[in-house]
Amino acid sequence: MNIRNFDTEIQALYEEVLTTRSSMSNSYISACNRFIKRARQADDVSLLGCAYYFLADAYYLLSTDYRKFNSNLLKAIETLQASGEQEYLARCYNLLGIDALNHGNPELALDFFLSGKRSCEGIDSEVPGFIDFNIGQIYFEAGDPKLALSFIRSAYKLISKNKKDSLYYRNIMFCYCFEADCYMEMDKPDSVKKCLLAINKLEESHKSSRDFINGITATDIRTRAYHYLGDMVSFQRYASRLLTLIQNDKHPLDNMEDILIMCRFFIRIGWIDEAVRIVENTERSLVDFNIAHLKKNYAKLKCELYECLGNQKKKNLALNEFFKASNEEEKERLANYKFFTDIRNKLYDIEKENVILQKQASTDSLTGLGNRYGLNKFADAAFEKAFALKRSLAVEILDIDNFKQYNDTYGHQAGDECLTKIASIINDMLRENELIHAFRYGGDEFVIIYESMTDREVMECATMLRQSVIDLKLLSKHSEKGIVTISQGIRNSIPAETTKLWDYMYAADNALYQVKEHTKGEIIMLHKAVISQKSLDDATHL
Repeated sequence: MNIRNFDTEIQALYEEVLTTRSSMSNSYISACNRFIKRARQADDVSLLGCAYYFLADAYYLLSTDYRKFNSNLLKAIETLQASGEQEYLARCYNLLGIDALNHGNPELALDFFLSGKRSCEGIDSEVPGFIDFNIGQIYFEAGDPKLALSFIRSAYKLISKNKKDSLYYRNIMFCYCFEADCYMEMDKPDSVKKCLLAINKLEESHKSSRDFINGITATDIRTRAYHYLGDMVSFQRYASRLLTLIQNDKHPLDNMEDILIMCRFFIRIGWIDEAVRIVENTERSLVDFNIAHLKKNYAKLKCELYECLGNQKKKNLALNEFFKASNEEEKERLANYKFFTDIRNKLYDIEKENVILQKQASTDSLTGLGNRYGLNKFADAAFEKAFALKRSLAVEILDIDNFKQYNDTYGHQAGDECLTKIASIINDMLRENELIHAFRYGGDEFVIIYESMTDREVMECATMLRQSVIDLKLLSKHSEKGIVTISQGIRNSIPAETTKLWDYMYAADNALYQVKEHTKGEIIMLHKAVISQKSLDDATHL
């Protein structure tokens, strides 16, 4: 979706949504609601789906109202799926995956992330980068930092392509932080240093916001990384900053896992008092979020902490919390599976309908072959592939000789039967050879594309097709042979970089014209777009 295609009011609202999102402003939700209202007025399905996505994102980032988060995300997915807006649909899948991770469902999360990647295949977007980042987190939690790192590198490469994204610098910083975590697990201090240098350089950039550079995620990784490297001066500086940040009243959901990680880190290095302060300050945020999986992890952390302190009474209370949270998590897991299953079923119905519609849009209803739309869509990819691999590509145009007279004499029903019988022969060719693709171009004209085949192979196929049509023995008093015949014009060569379908169609059509002018029922193959006496002399005739 190109926002520049809409009026200035919609463009201004879209920019406001991005600005409030970038700054995590509390007005993000109200900006999204106004965006939705304007999208409805514009009566544009893609725009409305985009607006619903941002509202779901706003409730995820700024609110604890999961009912509104879920309902708006579902509206976004249904709307975007119906409209075919793939990029924002992929963003929705990504958000679903993140939510599934927060609720302790990594399997579901991975399924949603992969669905997101599939939905935006072939689209030039940074969204697959966000998804790779989150898939990397799953592998990191599963104890495979090396594989996680490969996904983070892929994420960085994709995200860095689009500096216009409202959260570009924040996302780049997250990549650096995650890389540092992976390298610490893999015990590669030199690589950890490079990550820290990258974060420092990002902080010095006038374009980057100091809010996220000095936020919990970056400060946490700097604290742990400098301790890992043995730089105690830097460690003390960032640890002090980190503890100050933790004293805030409440923290966003995205920071909760970071906070639990840093608390365990402080326990490990013997900073028990600091760990106690973190635990006490974090409880207020967890109550608001009311996510059983987080409560269970928090209770587990308290068990570890009070074990270190030797406080059996508080440990027993924490164990009781852990037990209750585990039961809540199980109920929540079942509820989430129901919610996610409902989404899956609705999406399946929409996808099935879209497949039917897409097939209808690209298939000729009479013959079952591809139509012009299908031809153009296939040809673009076929020409790029042939040029890249330096392999030949042949385009054949064939038509039924004297078909207008045939139709006029025997009637349109007989004409349709003639077309379907010839199309059936062509379909048999396609089933036998995956390098052949065919389309009905219109009326009695068909286009056949042969991939990576020599002149001899193409001519053999074309000749067999011609003979098979003759073997039908469809009576036609307008044909010299007394039966229906076809004429075929072909161009076969390795495409140049700028060569497109039209160039080949032009040459094939000229070859067909030569057949029609001289002896109908023949085949001529050319190798150049420009028709000259020499090219005709060099042509292959059958």
